[in-house]
Amino acid sequence: MSALAGATDPGRYHPSSAIRQYLAAAGRGAPTRDLLAAAVHERWAVKTAADPDAEALTNQVPREGTIQALSALPVPPLLPPNGRSEGAEKTLWSVEATLTAYRAEADGDYHMVIADQSGRTMIAEIPKPADIVGQSYFADGIAEARRTFDDHFQIAENPATPTLPGVSVSTFREVSVEVRLVGLGFFDFGHDQRGVAPNAIELHPVVNVVFTPSH
Repeated sequence: MSALAGATDPGRYHPSSAIRQYLAAAGRGAPTRDLLAAAVHERWAVKTAADPDAEALTNQVPREGTIQALSALPVPPLLPPNGRSEGAEKTLWSVEATLTAYRAEADGDYHMVIADQSGRTMIAEIPKPADIVGQSYFADGIAEARRTFDDHFQIAENPATPTLPGVSVSTFREVSVEVRLVGLGFFDFGHDQRGVAPNAIELHPVVNVVFTPSH
């Protein structure tokens, strides 16, 4: 069984879900770019903390987590399209790790691959503030995290697309930087993402970034 089998179970999604349609097509060996684009955009409110459940997390003290522990969590039996599953998705996590690579994705997010000392990886993402639809309960934190990231790596953005020196939407920049990230838990689905955890858990959105000295 694939390590991502639990995270890619179509039955966790509503019958009309774009993710469910993509996974079904992938199972037949016939996924398409359009299906993937629609699937990636699904649960957008949750990915940007604009869902109603995110409001209750605004005063939550971040809980210390590790890539090992988060990656071992079971995938919830139901992932609501416009809300959060119980447990990890209703938790604000703080994780110390090594940022090993990042890129700007087509949806505007910064996709970050973070790793622990044993080489376990997971994904963390910072949405592009201008692309958040609706009211995000963590809008200020997302914007500040984005500015911190841009300042550290000297990224210059314009209103249309992020411009990363020597990095395109399809190219990762390899780095090795110690970070502490605070973000909301989010269970994604497996679609060959670089750095994806066995259960496809992510910090998404990241609402605070602190670059720390190497140990």
